This record gives sequence, C-alpha cells and structure tokens, in this order.
Amino acid sequence: MDKMSRAILAQLSHDARMSWQQLGKQVHLTGQAVSTRVQQMVDSGVIRRFAVVRGDLRRYFVTVFMDTPRFDEFEAFLAMHEDVESASKVAGEGCYQLVLACEDEHALEDFTHSLLRYGRYKVATEMRRVKG
Repeated sequence: MDKMSRAILAQLSHDARMSWQQLGKQVHLTGQAVSTRVQQMVDSGVIRRFAVVRGDLRRYFVTVFMDTPRFDEFEAFLAMHEDVESASKVAGEGCYQLVLACEDEHALEDFTHSLLRYGRYKVATEMRRVKG
C-alpha cells in the first residue's frame, strides 16, 4: 500500500461519510481517482466494510472455547446473528473472539445460551469506549 492509499484511509477513518470529491481535496486527487483507489482497497480486502457503529448498544466481548471442530457450522451461526458486530478466529486463549452489540442483558443471555451447543464461553462487558 502506497502513501496515497494510507492518506485516503486516514481521512476515511476520521469521516467515512465524506464525498469522494471532499476526500480528493484533502489528499490532492480528483474524486474519481479517490473512488477508484477506494474500490481497489475494497477489492483487495484492505477495506473490509463500511459500517455504522451504534453508540446506544451495550457491547460484550465473548471468548468462545470450541468443544468440537465444527468451525464452518459455527461461523455460519455467527453470520446469522446481527448482534455479532465482529468475530475473529484467534490463536491463544479461546478459539474465537466476538464483539456482541445488543440492547440489553436479555439479548446477551439468549445469544450465550445458543452458544452452548458449540462449547464454552466467557464474557467481558464494555464499561466505556476509550477510542473509536
């Protein structure tokens, strides 16, 4: 990734809603050139998604310890749950690290109950967001 792509990413991380023309003025490119570069970053996986992160939801960090190697089935289960804000297969403690963003503890309880068919879990609760 070159210096210009890093500059575009830096601007998008501050305000992903700005137009390509506005972004182009910040990095000294045309709006069309910015659009092309952003699409290339999406296609290559540098930019994974554009998303709204709701601040009114409770966030829980869930570490999942799989009892069986049914990883494909588990990942399909995660894809069906809109409350799963992110999910990563990890090395170290646990098999997966999830961020669950939901309205209340009842949604957390329902989700964790359904996790039991795959293995054990532990949950940490976000107290306050420090960055991002």
